[in-house]
Amino acid sequence: MNPRGIIGLFLVLSFVTATACTPAAPTPTPTVAKPSTPPPAAATPVKPAASPPAAPSPAATKPAAAVPQPTPAPANVKVGSLQVVSDAGVLIALEKGYFKEQGLNVEVEKFLQVPDMVPPLATAQLDVAMVAMSVAMLAAADRGADVKMVADKGTTQPGFEFDWILLRKDLADSGQVKKPSDLKGMKVAIPSPKSVGEQTIQMMIEEGGLTMNDVEVVIVPLADQPAAFANKAIAASYGVEPNVTAAVGRGFAVKWIPNSYYFSGKLTAAALYYGPNLIKNKDVGQRFMVAYLKGIRDYNKAFTSGEGRDNIVGILAKYTTVKDVKLYDVMEMPYLDPNGVIDRKSIDAQYKWYVDKEVYKGSKTFDDILDTSFAEYAAQKLGKW
Repeated sequence: MNPRGIIGLFLVLSFVTATACTPAAPTPTPTVAKPSTPPPAAATPVKPAASPPAAPSPAATKPAAAVPQPTPAPANVKVGSLQVVSDAGVLIALEKGYFKEQGLNVEVEKFLQVPDMVPPLATAQLDVAMVAMSVAMLAAADRGADVKMVADKGTTQPGFEFDWILLRKDLADSGQVKKPSDLKGMKVAIPSPKSVGEQTIQMMIEEGGLTMNDVEVVIVPLADQPAAFANKAIAASYGVEPNVTAAVGRGFAVKWIPNSYYFSGKLTAAALYYGPNLIKNKDVGQRFMVAYLKGIRDYNKAFTSGEGRDNIVGILAKYTTVKDVKLYDVMEMPYLDPNGVIDRKSIDAQYKWYVDKEVYKGSKTFDDILDTSFAEYAAQKLGKW
């Protein structure tokens, strides 16, 4: 081979060798989006999807250092509870350590009835009260007490009807009572006077073209209502779970009219109240609310999508008067708003009834004692649902 051919062959071999030694560019791995968590059932407000993060700036070469969060100042908070299922937000937050995360040492004190909680709340012996809607807090505000309604603690609405007007089963089966006007001359029970129970029964009676004088209204505590139906001592009642399930499950009564029917489909029946300590110490009040809403959101997940249900049922059975875990499979649960929102339309309707029927003669309105700022702060911090 001539010299020029030898040189050409050498150049070809050099090119092939260099090409073989050069590593191939890596094949890009496709990014697979993880499936999103299924949304909760329809009854639960769905948390809006977060916007995708913005692409990092080309100038950014390393992540920003995490900013250490200050340790919350420790504080003691005393809460009054009737130990009912709608107290779930506080009870779950207590058991799961959400209050501890906020630097709060929370003590829950048991009470037997709503009026017993009002004086200690007004005088700062209690910091938080979980109570049904009533005139008691309005009357306390009239006397100068610094009390505020700050969040929902129990709403009845379709799918979460935990308040019912019950009808005795034999009256329903025989057809003797088909509509409210058929109750004329019969005994109808309410759990307490000047309450949403009395209001609901009165609305039912008046819808039937009767007055409260056309029936015999009797006071029967909720826990005693199943026996009263069994003994045929009452024809109808305003009942609340778990006593509704007890009366219906034992064949003494039937669910007749849901409470929410008389309130355009939704009724805030109970609320969380703050006393002077948390109103003045806004930081503690905000931290308490953050933990409270975290507890409520766990509750909603449990009774809509079933997430963590056994755990939540165990907590409720531990702390409330409903100890039988099987009851949670059959009774209707209260709805707890995951953002703490109180239904203004329904509380305004209750207030109007208090005034019209002269149940309340003071000067305060619910606007005077309503403070939504704590719930709004917590919902914003946690992300609104």
